[in-house]
Amino acid sequence: MKRGIFRLHRVKTFWPALAAIAAVLATASVAQLAAQAPMPPQAPGPPSSFPPAAPAIPPEQTTPGELIPKPAALPAVLVILDPAHGGADSGAHANPEEEEAVEKDLVLAIALTMRREMERQGARVLLTRQTDTAVSIDDRAALANGTALGFFVSLHVGSTGPANTAVAYSFGAPPGGAPPVQAPRRIAAMAVRWDEAQIAYAVASRRFAELVQVELAQKLPGSPDVPEFAEVRQLRVVARPAVAIELSSVGQEDAERLERTAAPLANAVLRGIAAYRQSGGGRP
Repeated sequence: MKRGIFRLHRVKTFWPALAAIAAVLATASVAQLAAQAPMPPQAPGPPSSFPPAAPAIPPEQTTPGELIPKPAALPAVLVILDPAHGGADSGAHANPEEEEAVEKDLVLAIALTMRREMERQGARVLLTRQTDTAVSIDDRAALANGTALGFFVSLHVGSTGPANTAVAYSFGAPPGGAPPVQAPRRIAAMAVRWDEAQIAYAVASRRFAELVQVELAQKLPGSPDVPEFAEVRQLRVVARPAVAIELSSVGQEDAERLERTAAPLANAVLRGIAAYRQSGGGRP
């Protein structure tokens, strides 16, 4: 009799525990099915106060976190370098009776070095002469005026002046005043006297000379801060912003030291051109 009661008691305690386990399993199954079921559509409500999400950025565009590319650079600079004299025209020399360096050789060596330095920095360079040959002033001007764009730089070496200094010249101005203001015009666009080609560029050339002279004063110590005017015929016939640069001097004993001014001179010209364009001068 006691054994039967014991069995009955075990059965009564077993069924409640089994029911509790079944209830837990049922609850878990319902939760899992609810999570997998699609969400019912929501009724439209008032507009959200949060800003809309940013649109996806195509692969070819800049992605977040990348630097914005710089604006495209201006077209490459074109410089027409004009080594003065040549051939039978030797230019300045310290002592004609002695075999010394003469202007025509010095300016050619300097121009060739300047071209290499300028091209290394991305500029385009044309030389009015590349050997010891005679080239007329009109032929030099024709080369410059035949290009679509460009800055004309005529190179000279003076017979006097502090060693390894340089002065920039723009074409002469009326006494006591600035050059007349005229809009630049192309030779091909209208008839212009060949010897008046520079008149329309007098203001641009003066500005170009000022900016180059600032650089010369920094790179060749002892050079003046302000350029000068001169009636240089090479400049008169050029329809471009044009300057003449005179180095000092052909009489110094160390000619190679003068030739070593070519790289600073090239940098001065390029920086002057960059300042001219950035100041609103734009392309000539």
